[in-house]
Amino acid sequence: MRVPSDPSLHSRRSTWRLLMLLGCVLACTTAQAFVVNITAGTRSLFLQVGAGAMTGGTFNSGGTPGNNGTVNRVSVTIPAANIGAGTSAMTTDSTVSASPYDGFAFCTVPAQVYVGGFYRTPGTGANATLTATAPASLVNASGNTIPFNTISWVSGGASDPTATIPSGTFVGGASQTLLSVTRNTWFESCLQFNYANAQLVGSGTFTGRVSYTLTAP
Repeated sequence: MRVPSDPSLHSRRSTWRLLMLLGCVLACTTAQAFVVNITAGTRSLFLQVGAGAMTGGTFNSGGTPGNNGTVNRVSVTIPAANIGAGTSAMTTDSTVSASPYDGFAFCTVPAQVYVGGFYRTPGTGANATLTATAPASLVNASGNTIPFNTISWVSGGASDPTATIPSGTFVGGASQTLLSVTRNTWFESCLQFNYANAQLVGSGTFTGRVSYTLTAP
């Protein structure tokens, strides 16, 4: 079991191609989930989806989070003979496997995408909220579509029998809440995305972009 250095741990923790782009946006207990208390301080939010920026070491050793404009991709290629044949695992171009919190080898790449961050505030207040917003459909160059609710994820991470962010399915065309983030805590999970592959579609590359947003009142 992974044990963080912070002693205030809440609880431990024709072929065609389908392409999903992942982005993050910042806006100003349970068993075995990796949620760690951090010190109170200047009001701030940090969210990392795939590639991120942490300078000066890991966060728990004094590292400073920064901005990273990288938009990682998650994709799967379905051979013609397998179209509509059932669930297919997607892979990512993100190379992030280590937690920026403490450097622990947390995610398995290219199978999983790292998602984590924190909400810090100097006083009391309501929780922050992590949401994901996806368009209604993925679209190819010919205008053909695949509903976004055919994309799901399984949440996990090394030494995390119960993940922080619950597993789920994109609703498509709307924002959905993934997690309520308690003030002055760090959270993280690794997401493995899957395509249902239950329909017959034309050839091409279908794309759509998901935005992950961490907001606090």
